[in-house]
Amino acid sequence: TIIDASKTINAETGKRGIAYSNMSVVLGECVFTLIAAQLMALAFGGMKEWRMILEPKSLKVFSAIGFMYALGDYLEMASMGALSGAAYQVLLQSKLVITALM
Repeated sequence: TIIDASKTINAETGKRGIAYSNMSVVLGECVFTLIAAQLMALAFGGMKEWRMILEPKSLKVFSAIGFMYALGDYLEMASMGALSGAAYQVLLQSKLVITALM
């Protein structure tokens, strides 16, 4: 498979593994999302719309939303180690239901 072919052999341990951190994929996705959102704002609204993103009022709103998402992601990752598979699935489904009700 492609994933298996991308693994390298660690010189110290002799074991096969990925040569990059697991977080590098997440950071890459965040950078891509940031660039794509900026380009969409420019494409659909022009420079005027893009400049509105950097206004203090807009930054406060985006920062609050981003903080809530980050907190939710952190709590979800922290709970994965403490919950069984079934309890984790119930947690994810309840998150979906609560979001739909809001």
